[in-house]
Amino acid sequence: MHAYDASTPLDIPPRGILLATDLSCRCDRAQDRAVRLAERWGATLHLLHVVEHAAALAPAWRHGRPAREVLAERRLRAATEGRAVRAELLLRQGSPPSAILDAAQETACDVIVAGIARGDTIGRAILGSTVERLVHRAPMPVLVVKNRAERDYDRLVVATDFSPSSAQALRQALRLFPDARKTLLHAYRVPFEGFISKDANREEMLGNARQRCATFLADAAIPQSARDGLDCRIEYGSPDDLIAAHVWDADVDLAVVGTHGSSGVFDILIGSTAERLLEYLPCDVLVVREPRSLPAMQPATAGAAGPGAA
Repeated sequence: MHAYDASTPLDIPPRGILLATDLSCRCDRAQDRAVRLAERWGATLHLLHVVEHAAALAPAWRHGRPAREVLAERRLRAATEGRAVRAELLLRQGSPPSAILDAAQETACDVIVAGIARGDTIGRAILGSTVERLVHRAPMPVLVVKNRAERDYDRLVVATDFSPSSAQALRQALRLFPDARKTLLHAYRVPFEGFISKDANREEMLGNARQRCATFLADAAIPQSARDGLDCRIEYGSPDDLIAAHVWDADVDLAVVGTHGSSGVFDILIGSTAERLLEYLPCDVLVVREPRSLPAMQPATAGAAGPGAA
């Protein structure tokens, strides 16, 4: 078992994926994506199902084993049949968020994959309390799957405010999806634009942002070959609006966002911008935590699990 390390070199692919599932049909999309990623990366897929009550693990039928265990095995076997995937089943009891984080620590997985509770075709995704706690607390990236895994992630957008958290998000995007087309998107605003001329200062602000972007890429230790493959865009406006517009216009498969940015509006949980993007973007979202914001694995807050629980 290897410990999760946020500083793993970019050329080392992920070795473990933890898929949290409640065995319902709403988790099928997350399951299909996890299998696809495990096959592409050559990573071990750990399928985790958590039950909250001991009675659910009592032997049932003539199998002599819990019905949940039999069903989970069948789901895992069906999902990986004919695929070059190493997979194992984990069956746990307890609070789903705590059990998922404990299993992530035990398996030293590189990515947690989870689905949403429900969502509209166009509109807000209801994440569910388990997913919300995971993106708040997991030290490794959490992939929130909304769409069918019809293709590999080919078009990515990485949101950046040139903070350490967005540097970590970019590094994880480069490590996990080296072959995807990536856009690094920064949104800038003219400070105090209600009191000074916006048009007169936009060029100066744009020049400053471009300079900061070059410094950001150098400080993030991004190899030149990776920099050459980045489409760096610096645009005027709100981060939420610009990222959402780019996702729609470019048919983006995956948005990568970091938590704990430099804007001053981020607290010990997830940043407000990242949270809005996670809920409202139509594509899948990878949430990456800044390593310094959570130096060690912390258990999730105990309590009843709501919609989306594994």
